[in-house]
Amino acid sequence: MLKTGHELTDAEIRERYERLPGRGSLGPAFIARVLGLAGDLTGRHVLDLGCGRGELLRTAAERFECSLTGVDWAAPRLAAAGGSRRPVRLVTHDLARPLPFPAGAFDVIFCTETLEHLKAPAACLVEMRRVLTPGGRLIVSVPNATGFFPFSRLGWLVRGRWLRTRLLPYEYPGNTDQPIDTCFDYAEIMALVREAGLTVEARTGYRYFRYLELLPVARAVWGAVGPALEERLERRGAQRFAYNLILRCAPVR
Repeated sequence: MLKTGHELTDAEIRERYERLPGRGSLGPAFIARVLGLAGDLTGRHVLDLGCGRGELLRTAAERFECSLTGVDWAAPRLAAAGGSRRPVRLVTHDLARPLPFPAGAFDVIFCTETLEHLKAPAACLVEMRRVLTPGGRLIVSVPNATGFFPFSRLGWLVRGRWLRTRLLPYEYPGNTDQPIDTCFDYAEIMALVREAGLTVEARTGYRYFRYLELLPVARAVWGAVGPALEERLERRGAQRFAYNLILRCAPVR
């Protein structure tokens, strides 16, 4: 794995996140995949860690009768997370610290595109396992550098900023504008989950071979054949090549 910003203090990281320009979610297609993997949330106590501006929370509120809690530590993003048709409890909290909830408080936890921005993602995963009910499920997504294979293994050969931003993951050092970022490959993501005492029950992928959408000529071809190829890759269990790897996990018993 490759890391950016892990030498910064927590105060420096918080300050830089407060000043980071606002970003939207990955969009409805991504949220649909995340919620689809979670299943029916009706009657569930649901937690979204690193909820950002609350797009997933608002979509869940529109579809399900459930109890919703969102957690983020960047105040401007959290302030924008309200406004859903169902009340959402919003909590400002640093995910580097133990979660401010009792054991077994939630039936479903979402943590999307967040772990890569933590110094100790494994400790956060252990905390998620603690606050899950015994039969609960965790839906976690992590950017997957293997989705840029083979360039993810040959980063030192990719010269020039234009090529780096298209052939290497956004999390790659020199590409990211995040205060702290970690560039994980597929094996590292799966090991991270396993070492936190979680087992993967199901997985799905989004945006296969991401660089094909970023190169001018390849983009035209991929736009025509990409959806069908991505569907085939999903059926064949080739999620290791998806840039956004989405996992449904449960505590190991």
